Parts: sequence; structure tokens; C-alpha cells
Amino acid sequence: MKSKKNLQSFSILAGIIMTVFLSSCEKDPVTLALHEPIHPTSSQQVTYNLTKVTSGSIDSAKLYEQVNTINSSGIITSTGSDVLLQTWTSPSGDLSHTKSSGHGSNKLVTYRWEITTPDQSKTFEVTYATRPYPVTNMPAPVYCQGDPDDVFDVVFIPDTDITTMSNFYDNCHGAIEEAFFDEPHTRFWRRQYNFYINKQKGTATDYDDIATDGTHQVPSNNANLAFAEGRVLMHENNLRDYASGGLFSTEMQNRGTIMHESGHALYDLADEYGSGVHWEETNYPNNWPTLANAQAAGNNYGSCKSPSDATEMGTSGWYHLCVSNCQMVTSGLTHTEYDCPCKSRITYTVLDNAIN
Repeated sequence: MKSKKNLQSFSILAGIIMTVFLSSCEKDPVTLALHEPIHPTSSQQVTYNLTKVTSGSIDSAKLYEQVNTINSSGIITSTGSDVLLQTWTSPSGDLSHTKSSGHGSNKLVTYRWEITTPDQSKTFEVTYATRPYPVTNMPAPVYCQGDPDDVFDVVFIPDTDITTMSNFYDNCHGAIEEAFFDEPHTRFWRRQYNFYINKQKGTATDYDDIATDGTHQVPSNNANLAFAEGRVLMHENNLRDYASGGLFSTEMQNRGTIMHESGHALYDLADEYGSGVHWEETNYPNNWPTLANAQAAGNNYGSCKSPSDATEMGTSGWYHLCVSNCQMVTSGLTHTEYDCPCKSRITYTVLDNAIN
């Protein structure tokens, strides 16, 4: 886990970053750049997709690719050329390009979309590895955009109960596209995430059976995953999920659970239901220990919240402002959305992570 800056440093630098960021916000159409399969074998074809999330027109687009060769130490031994794959002029819908063949073994592939709209130009650059990944005891990058020190790093770990690994890979892609890049606020910050897949497996246990089964069994290379804020143990069995040993568990198809647990792991958000775990963060909390404190905080979110929104979570003696279906209240198959106090906390941690 990466260390945090002090509040004074954060306040100064966050102000600078936010000013720059707001002056260059993405204008419509908001677009998502993804590839599939998310972790291809050396022989699999790969499709690059650029999907418009909001309405708007694209004047032109270019897709580039560079294929490098790496060794077991992760060192690039052969650098490929930056190749233009396709150009589009005034396309009417989503964009897609499929490579005619696989990339080969021990490859680290970077693709780049360059897009021009009526209001701005924007670039998306993503790096992924082919399978099997040659670097010993390290997770394979499958959707990486930035320096691990500056973005949130999330590692998907397969459980020993998974019978079909192709389903696991598909659900890793789904967790990115249908969870992190679908919830509006995390999609807003989508450039601030790196995603990896771990080859070594772990074993999740049920929270209600810890007394007999023990806590989660971490993968053998768990020490090498310490750089990641989010270590996600994805399983098939129907379990009551929880966090232990530096990772959290989820059924691999549950987009709501992965977003709820990421709220804890990435952003230090507290639960927002009565029987959950409650605390008050020093900066931008989503839980308050008294009604008066929660009511006072209700004035901090513009028209989104008011003091009258402060309510007790069950009979916990803790209070929150978020709506009843905020993502930190719910989990399960489908995700909901983070409400304003949670969004403020997420923005704080994104910026703090970027400047540490």
C-alpha cells in the first residue's frame, strides 16, 4: 500500500491538479477504450473497441499498436515499431478493429487511440501482456495506463474453486467494463486504474465459517502483490465475502460486491449499513459518530445534500448522508452508484494517490 501525503501538501497540490483537470475535462462523447480478450494467449486474435458512452460526434480517430518482447525479468528485449492499424473519418458509431492473428509469446502490447472531436483531441493508451506471462511470480498487466505509484493498482486473483479459467478471464474483463468503468464516478476517473491478473491462485472462505475453515488462503506470491491497493480473490462458490490478509473476496460475476469492497480497499470508505464496520476518516468521511456532525457535514455538498439527510445506520450509533442504495450500502450481482459523500472521498484519494 502506498503512503499518504500530509493534508497541507495535499491541499496545495490538489488545488493545482484540480484546476488543470477541470480546465481540460473530457467533453462529449465520453469514450471507453477496451480490448478483448482481456488477457489473450499468444495465438488469439485481439479486438480493440472504442465505445461511445455519451452522445456526440467524432471527427476522426486513429488506432496505433506497439508490440514489445519481454523476458522472465520483465525487461524489454525487443522493441516493436509504432504501427498505425486503422484510421476512421467521421465515423457514425462505435469503433472496432480486430487483429488478423495473435501477437506471439512473451509480448507486452501497447495500443493507443487518438481521437478528434468538434471540441477537443484526446488520447487513450493501454498496455497488456499476452498469456502466459513470463515474469516469475508477478501478476500480468492486462489493462495498464499509468505509473503504479500514481494510479490505483487492482489485481484479480483466481480462486482454487474456479473450474473454467476462460470464465474467470471473461469476468475480469466484465469487472473492468461493467463495474469500474460503468459506475459514473469511477468511470470519470478511469485513467487512474491499472488492472492485473495473477497466475497463482488463492482460496476464499465464508465469513460465517472462519472459526472452522480459517481466513482466506492467499496466493503463494502474495508478498509480490503488496504494491496493489486492491487484491481481489474471485471465486465461484456462494460465500459471504469479506477482507483478510490484504485481499478481499467476491463471486467473480458480482459487480456490486467488487465495487463495495473496492470502496474499502481503494478509497477507505466505511460501510453504510447498521451491522457494518464504521469509522470516521479525517478527510472527506462518509460516516460520522454523532447526528450533529453528520448534519453539519450536510452543508458541504452543495445542492446534493442537506442536514436533513443525516440518518442513523440501523441502531449502530453512527450516521451517514448517502441514499439508501449507495454503493457502500449495497453489494451483490449488480452495482449501484456512489453518493456525494463517497464521491468526494474517492476524488480525494484519487488525487492524493496521484501526488504521493
